[in-house]
Amino acid sequence: MQQDPGGLMSSSPERFRFGDFELVVAARELRKNGERVRIQDKPLDLLRLLIERPGQVVSRETVRQTLWPADTFVDFDHSLGTALNKLRTALGDSARSPVFVETVANHGYKFIAPVSTDADEPPAAEEPAQPGEVAVPRVEPRPERWTSRAGALTAGLVAGAAVLAVVLGFDLLGARQWLRRQTTASVRSIAVLPLENMSKDADQDYLVDGVTEQLITALAQLPDLRVISRTSAMQFKGASKTLPQIGRELGVDTIVSGSVTRSADRVRVTAQLVDARTDQHLWASSYERDLGEVLDLQSEIAKAIAGEIRVQLTPVQQGVLARAHRVDPRAQEAYLHGRYHLNQGTEPELRKALDNFTDAIGIDGTDARSFAATAWAQIALTDFYERPSAAMPRARAAAEQALRLDPKLADAHAALGAVRFLYDWDWRAAEEELKAATELAQASVDAHLWYGVFLAQMGRSTEAIAEVERAERLDPLSIAVHVNAGWVYYLARQTPQAIAQWRKALDLDPALGVIHTSIWLGYVQQGHIPATTKELDAAVSEGSPLDLASVAGVYAAQGRRAEAERVLVRLEAISKSRYVCPYEIATARAALGQRDEALQWLRRAVDDRSVCIPDLKTDPRLDPLRTDPRFQALMKEVGFTP
Repeated sequence: MQQDPGGLMSSSPERFRFGDFELVVAARELRKNGERVRIQDKPLDLLRLLIERPGQVVSRETVRQTLWPADTFVDFDHSLGTALNKLRTALGDSARSPVFVETVANHGYKFIAPVSTDADEPPAAEEPAQPGEVAVPRVEPRPERWTSRAGALTAGLVAGAAVLAVVLGFDLLGARQWLRRQTTASVRSIAVLPLENMSKDADQDYLVDGVTEQLITALAQLPDLRVISRTSAMQFKGASKTLPQIGRELGVDTIVSGSVTRSADRVRVTAQLVDARTDQHLWASSYERDLGEVLDLQSEIAKAIAGEIRVQLTPVQQGVLARAHRVDPRAQEAYLHGRYHLNQGTEPELRKALDNFTDAIGIDGTDARSFAATAWAQIALTDFYERPSAAMPRARAAAEQALRLDPKLADAHAALGAVRFLYDWDWRAAEEELKAATELAQASVDAHLWYGVFLAQMGRSTEAIAEVERAERLDPLSIAVHVNAGWVYYLARQTPQAIAQWRKALDLDPALGVIHTSIWLGYVQQGHIPATTKELDAAVSEGSPLDLASVAGVYAAQGRRAEAERVLVRLEAISKSRYVCPYEIATARAALGQRDEALQWLRRAVDDRSVCIPDLKTDPRLDPLRTDPRFQALMKEVGFTP
């Protein structure tokens, strides 16, 4: 179809009717019950663009190309937010429960009301406006409560002047900003939706995801603000849901969305802040930097948002945000590649991540982030893939170097804290590091989660549960959070709550074997063992060492000793070709009532410095061994009081 000079379809109908409204295209008029409604050009053009495609999502890019083809991204974001708000005001629409215009997160906007057209019907006759006349909506009188206080009257006059200034299209003495602040409720929580890759190159997804993650990290420095973690936010990548819907699911007041465009070594980040309760646009801006200056860019966005939602930054917090420095673009690219692989979690991906972080450090050895990320990759390898005595010293060295470069890097404190309690068994030092991490980044899920697990292993259940509850509020859709929260409840002997957490994880990923075996451990602890073992049998066929050890323990509890023995023989055979945690074999032997064998495997676990040893104090599976002097000697050896 041909387009008119404004970029809209010239062959569209002349009239559109919806509800009590009528859009007369040729006259460029919006009417309600036959009376003209005052509306400016851009909101009117936006209405026409949407109403010509009823029920269809019109992308932000289509809006930009149609209505602002020659403007910059900064003008576009600000202008679009303003136009959308003015259009909704003219229609009397509610963003929370839209009747006409709906925002579809990460996609665009949709006109949702029924529309009828009649190109042949002549326009209804009405008196033309006189030159210079401004049409205004009719306001019904309503009773007012007056006060004799002069201050209240003055405030009313000032407020009225500000509202009138905005209605008439002026920004008198910052009237728009003042009015928006008066109508914006207190903001206590925020989510950053996955930024959109505007480069249209899938190979740049790592960059876009990395920028999203760094923005979340920067916002996590803000005080008294709950920032939803990356894992939960990423669940909405490409989701066709409205911002209010997403806000309700995540339980947040505000949402940041936007896009990333890369051209050579230049990166443009466009961000907008929306009140998820009302769908009101609060702020929008665009930033363009060299790739090596992305850290500075994220801090700048975070400070802008802090000002918008009226967060008061202390000098220390301002200093944390100001720590960003320029990084060599090649190092930044290698780091972001590494973060992308680290988040995948499998052994091959972890190895790739380590290669990327090594490259980043080789290019720029002053960037503490690359050392901290190296530490986390090494820690992750000790879960299933590598002997702790090989990986943990490398993790410790990397975390310590990160803190030498940046003593206030929360991620590095959390990593060093993890090493201190998983491998060094230095309980006091571990707590110091983990507490420092939670204080430096109050919205860090990793810090709260690791601190919670540590406290549970120390037998401090009430504190532990409080920490994992904080982690869950920050990352409600994270499998890792629910799995570890379940373990904290399990160690606290609160088995029903543990099973409830594991079932939440199961809802997110029904195929993950460790969740099924964890639930079965809960059943065993409760003394309620279902007859059906389909999930356990599937775990045996998959052959994960952790799952096999758990399955052997459950089989033993069911009285299926022969099957439990076969699983253990298979597990011990696997241990000859790859690392298998001796602690897990010990728990299975304990379930079979084989005290001597269980203690022998625990001895091996201590010698290996197994990352499971901190569970020794509170793990219910080891209760049959606790009165044995050999077990008590092991407890003392690792720093626990029997």
